[in-house]
Amino acid sequence: MDRVEKERLFLADGRSIGFAYAMIIPPFIGQEVIRSAGQIADEKGYVKVRDTYQAAGYDNVYAVGIAAAVDVPWHTATPVGIPKTGFPTERMAHVAARNIAAQIRGEQPESHEAFGDMPAVCVMDAGNNGVIILADKMLPPRKHGVLIPGPQAHAMKLGFEKYFLWKARHGYVQLP
Repeated sequence: MDRVEKERLFLADGRSIGFAYAMIIPPFIGQEVIRSAGQIADEKGYVKVRDTYQAAGYDNVYAVGIAAAVDVPWHTATPVGIPKTGFPTERMAHVAARNIAAQIRGEQPESHEAFGDMPAVCVMDAGNNGVIILADKMLPPRKHGVLIPGPQAHAMKLGFEKYFLWKARHGYVQLP
């Protein structure tokens, strides 16, 4: 990115992108320890994974959540990474846990779920406001999706936080 002017973002390669509303976020960058690990990570420091969440070429190494590099159809066309919030991270972790258990039992890991095919369930909190995001898939093409803005998103986030902490304090890990 070179500069931002009114309703236009100028990229370092000379291209520009028009906008009516924009939010500029620094790129997601993986940990230095992973970036320096060689072939296990991509150039940004994310572990290259299959949809079993095993590292490409390393069947005994798993990565989920923000540590995992996932296939994104427009990856080469956009300069940003893909954040992975609580819901998809939990889905990835369940797949990885089932596969780790299978390997411990001497079986082949068979559980898989592609990031793009997971349902999108997100509550973004922004102070006293926010947005609830619901869609049949994380990535396009989607059959349906809805954004619900409003203060209820903030209330939901507070309620979820209280529920999660209560559940964790009492050891009810099997509850949703």
